[in-house]
Amino acid sequence: MSPEFVQHSREPLRDVVATQQALDECVAALTGGEGPIAFDAERAHGHRYWPKAYLFQIRRRGAGTWLIDPLAFEVDGVARLGRLSDSCGDALWLVHAASQDLPCMRDAGIRPRHLFDTELAARFLGEPSAGLGPLLERKLDIRLEKAHSADNWATRPLPESWLHYAALDVDYLLELHEILSDELDAMGRLEWAEEEFAATLAQFLAPSVPRIDPWRRLTGITSLKAPRQLAVARALWTERDTIARDRDRPPGRILPDPAIVDLAARVTASGPLPGPADISRIKGFQHRTGQRFRTNWLRAISTVESLTPGEYPPRRAPSNGLSHPRNWERHYPDAAELWWKVKPAVDELGCDLALQPSLVATPAIIQRVVFDHAQEPNFADALRRHGARQWQIDFLAPLLNEVSGRS
Repeated sequence: MSPEFVQHSREPLRDVVATQQALDECVAALTGGEGPIAFDAERAHGHRYWPKAYLFQIRRRGAGTWLIDPLAFEVDGVARLGRLSDSCGDALWLVHAASQDLPCMRDAGIRPRHLFDTELAARFLGEPSAGLGPLLERKLDIRLEKAHSADNWATRPLPESWLHYAALDVDYLLELHEILSDELDAMGRLEWAEEEFAATLAQFLAPSVPRIDPWRRLTGITSLKAPRQLAVARALWTERDTIARDRDRPPGRILPDPAIVDLAARVTASGPLPGPADISRIKGFQHRTGQRFRTNWLRAISTVESLTPGEYPPRRAPSNGLSHPRNWERHYPDAAELWWKVKPAVDELGCDLALQPSLVATPAIIQRVVFDHAQEPNFADALRRHGARQWQIDFLAPLLNEVSGRS
């Protein structure tokens, strides 16, 4: 029989930290605590444009659990909470699925020096599910109810039930870390995981790189074949993004993707661009916000009229990386031949290790190494240069040598 849901944290909730005095008390408590720091963040996915955090949860032995309101410490719209990591020195930070939280931690000035990602640890152990809830239930017989994960954490004041829910996300991370760390050590995989944690920390604390042509992520964009159609889609996406940024609302709630693609699909190579009558016939534009910004949509479409065909976006997105291996056959037959030997071998290695193949060999790295093999035949050096971790190189270099016939 499954245990009952845990509804409350193991200690009384403190008031949410929202003043400098309270932050001083929190920092003093954390500094006086011992051992790792358990950390989590709540954002407002689907409710706000910006991916910033609206609540931080932090816990340490001897310090207890603290809930911190980042909005209370914003300067020019950015939270200034670097003291939280500065005060903890070289302490190990425990974060579940750290790649999701590290960007908003970075933006708030919170920069851990050492990381243990409980989600990644579970993947290295070959756990059937790496979610926090299933892990706590299997390892600690603790059952959490994920009742508020999709709620709008920008709400103020936050309901008390939400605060209990948030506190529980760090309440048992310290114990979970000990169990996972011991299990990794027993399997001889702790060093592998630590290499991956360090790489995750470096990657997601680094400044983010803007996407090339982010408008091409519109759902259904591949159905548009003509450059003029793509120009209309780009103009509408750009206008919608500006509105969403200004109002801090998800773009899809301003105007859904299908409405943009549907309207763009009606554009012909030389006919008139869509006008008010065309917009009125498309469902997404009939929504309240779609109608509210009707003038914006028409203005955006009109900008396409002044473009020359050479200014229309190309059908294919520009790329600064490799094409997919399935496209190598015509121009790079040797690389294609090697790839179709390497891929099943890596998949089999992942199966033997009870690890996802993408964890054994990051797709972008392994594709680049295979593609460049003729120019860089030493697989170990190539893997290292492209960012593979040592534990991956130890497995992959001999495998690639064998598959390529070099062993």
